[in-house]
Amino acid sequence: MKMPYCSECTIGEGDGPSHAITNRQRIVRAVIGVTLVALVPAFLYVPVPALAWLLAITAAWFGISHIVAACIAYPDCPELGAIATLVSRRYIRTRCGPWARLDQWLEQRS
Repeated sequence: MKMPYCSECTIGEGDGPSHAITNRQRIVRAVIGVTLVALVPAFLYVPVPALAWLLAITAAWFGISHIVAACIAYPDCPELGAIATLVSRRYIRTRCGPWARLDQWLEQRS
């Protein structure tokens, strides 16, 4: 299924992971996740309460999903499939352009 907000992101049930990720890629996902979760309290200081909560909830979702992706070695788009894979106990295949490019760059640097 094509997601309307991202022309390169898709979600669906596949046979298995699209590719294995290295420890370096897992660490990068974990660092991004922890950074986003650490930003949540700062977002709550935004003067407009509705905007503050929107930013905080979005940062929390992205942060937690990236931490989960690092823990379970989820190779695809963390915010779309990592938590769904964990909860359903089966691999939910997604594809995301930004992580694919970053993973490719990290593999070259290994």
